[in-house]
Amino acid sequence: MKTCAARSGGTVYVYAEVKWDGPAFREVDDPTIFDGAKLRLQIKQSRQGTDPVVVERDFPGLEDRLEDSTSNANYDGHYRTPTISHRAGRGALGDSVLFLDWHGDGHGYQRHDYTGSPTV
Repeated sequence: MKTCAARSGGTVYVYAEVKWDGPAFREVDDPTIFDGAKLRLQIKQSRQGTDPVVVERDFPGLEDRLEDSTSNANYDGHYRTPTISHRAGRGALGDSVLFLDWHGDGHGYQRHDYTGSPTV
């Protein structure tokens, strides 16, 4: 997972890109691997202590990409979010959280945090 942030004037722009090396599986394009998968993209104001979230957006399109395979049932892939933006003061950064809900495990969405972008 890579989260990228850039600034133009007072506006901060953030996107995330995730790449995975999935298994070769018995089925092509298995829609039952997950009950849900989404990537949450955030813009935070950098402060001492916990950085407050000033804007966030969920991208559920990740689930379809994770369950999509090649004709040989290879589940390697990548996904890039659209860019979000927000007028932010000095010291803003981008952050990403991956939420996976594995099919039939009964645990719901499990949160996976990743390193955010440098401050812009």
